[in-house]
Amino acid sequence: MKSTTNKINLNNVCKKFISDPENMHPVLGDVSLQIEENEFVVLLGRSGCGKTTLLNIVAGLEIATSGKVQVDGIDVTGPGRGKGMVFQQGALFPWLNAEQNIQFAARKQGLNAEQSKELSQKLLLLVGLAGAEKKYPFELSGGMQQRVAIARALALDPQILLMDEPFGALDELTRIEMQNELLRVWSLKQKTVVFVTHSIWEGLMLADRIIVLAPRPGRIVLEKKIDRQRPRKRSDPMLIELYEEIWTSLQ
Repeated sequence: MKSTTNKINLNNVCKKFISDPENMHPVLGDVSLQIEENEFVVLLGRSGCGKTTLLNIVAGLEIATSGKVQVDGIDVTGPGRGKGMVFQQGALFPWLNAEQNIQFAARKQGLNAEQSKELSQKLLLLVGLAGAEKKYPFELSGGMQQRVAIARALALDPQILLMDEPFGALDELTRIEMQNELLRVWSLKQKTVVFVTHSIWEGLMLADRIIVLAPRPGRIVLEKKIDRQRPRKRSDPMLIELYEEIWTSLQ
């Protein structure tokens, strides 16, 4: 059963870039959102609505122009502090093989060489890549690279997993497989996940709750809890109805 403790709190977050013209609306305008511990939240919207900027502010990679972001009641002032990030492109080190990429993160946690190797083997098994330890990124498919990227993020043992369209560059079948894989790993590891996508169906398949953002100024226009067990079917009438409601909110 999920805890009802708020893990992430965003209060009146606004973001305006220095390079924006003075008369342009901010990228984000007065966004407030609470995310519970172990909740899987999807930020969904068109390109330019500020969803990636919002994720980066939670990650501590961007600083809000105004407003406050807290994790466990502590202000976010930079990266780290129990937050792991997975990007659209896996961003693996091309000169390191799969297990070495994961071991790099494990060593950041202060583990020694033997502990790092043991953890990398466990995580590769967890994400379904046992036997691919010695393969370099160029030898792995896009889906396999993202599995390594997820394993590397988990090697940091983050309480929060922040994912910026991690499956956006994959073909449709691989994308569905990776969605299922992520849900399996999430159910085992019990992390708070904030997942950015512009795919309505991806949100419907993954989320406990979908937050729909509209652009300039980026703002929440719809918030929907999805009370359906996983795995979910696209033929589910409730999900089809939700799809139409979300689609309408994006127009």
